[in-house]
Amino acid sequence: MSEGSWENLWSLKSILRGFELVSRLKVNFYKSKLYGINLEDHFLNAASAFISCSVDKFPFRFLGLPVGANLRRCDTWKPVVDAMKKKLSSWNGRSLFIGGRVTLINSVLSSLPLYYFAFFKAPEKIVNELIKIQRMFLWGGCSEQHKTCWVSWKQVCLPKNKGGLGVKDLELFNISLLNKWKWRCLTNRMHCGMIC
Repeated sequence: MSEGSWENLWSLKSILRGFELVSRLKVNFYKSKLYGINLEDHFLNAASAFISCSVDKFPFRFLGLPVGANLRRCDTWKPVVDAMKKKLSSWNGRSLFIGGRVTLINSVLSSLPLYYFAFFKAPEKIVNELIKIQRMFLWGGCSEQHKTCWVSWKQVCLPKNKGGLGVKDLELFNISLLNKWKWRCLTNRMHCGMIC
């Protein structure tokens, strides 16, 4: 990350070439991408030709997560919702008893948004949509059918020893995963002596 100037491009290229010489690892410039913020297109194209990489724009995906995207927009969370719907389309929930459906919800459907939930706070609309998919699968066995819900979802999410079915509450699950990062940062600071 640096200002868009030719001096910085020369420095970047020499640093990467120096890394290749010292580590004996080859930097694959053809798989690398150059991102510009408030830079003109002709400078980015010339810089990408100089470094031998391609130009890309924000938002982009890194390790499956959107970088630079607006996380409050529902379109950003579309892959999570689509993955849950796709998983349901391969199951025949009508042939399962309710215990089998609860097991599938806990082991698969609650785990699909885990990666996104560990890094980003989900909008309420997305959480409600994911809960709706789980609820329809639990009571109807199929995502297209609308069946009567015999128990409130809050009751379903209670632990089994309190009369619930032990299904994860997705909103609390998201908050607890985000707090895990805060806790790690706090404990790292305490170990470094930054907090008295």
